[in-house]
Amino acid sequence: MDKRDEQTGIEEPEATAGELARRCSRCREEIAAEYFSLRGLSVCPTCAEVIRRRQSGRGGTRRALLFGAVAAAAMALLWFLATAATNQQLSFVAALAGIVIGLAVRQGSAYRGGLRHQLAAMVLVYAAFVARFVPPIFGGIADAIKKGHTSQTVEVRNVPTASTTATTTATTTATTTEPATTTEPEQKSVLATLKAYLVFTAIAWALVLASPFMPSTTSVLSLLSLAVGMALAFMLNRRARLHGPFQG
Repeated sequence: MDKRDEQTGIEEPEATAGELARRCSRCREEIAAEYFSLRGLSVCPTCAEVIRRRQSGRGGTRRALLFGAVAAAAMALLWFLATAATNQQLSFVAALAGIVIGLAVRQGSAYRGGLRHQLAAMVLVYAAFVARFVPPIFGGIADAIKKGHTSQTVEVRNVPTASTTATTTATTTATTTEPATTTEPEQKSVLATLKAYLVFTAIAWALVLASPFMPSTTSVLSLLSLAVGMALAFMLNRRARLHGPFQG
């Protein structure tokens, strides 16, 4: 009896530890015999089937992009305000943006993961990084266009003043033909302005996208932080592999 009691006393803690070790990491239910492994954690067959169905489905990409875009917009706004308030680049925010955006894409995709969601998360982190350069770059180009348009307007207005020494007949003739001669230059001016806006808008977006690699806007530390943020977003959306089944 004593030996049996001693054996029971020894075996009971081991059985309890084994039961605790064989609980599903997702639903916390006890795993009777068969189990799977997901990122080093035990998963029961029921949860494994749910995970397998999620990973095999095609849905969730739009939802992942929506969640990620909202997170990227929030991080870009926060980054811009913090940079404007401190007058510093605050490169470490790139790593934080990678975590926030990566988790948002992961949540939106219902934890599917995969290359599509990984690339989407990386692009959104890059977009959040360069978005803070949009106001200064577009503002500077808009000011340049206004100054150029103002100088052209002044030059056009100065042309008639040079012909004020013409005769009365020539002045009368110019006056009668003024509507016809002023309409065409105005149309050309409008078209030229539209073309200028299109060209400068394309240049502005090119500068925004290339801003991380411009010495005047970023530094080596900023590039490293961006790389870390994109890597974190990539890793957070990797597809989890199910291994098993194993016998408990």
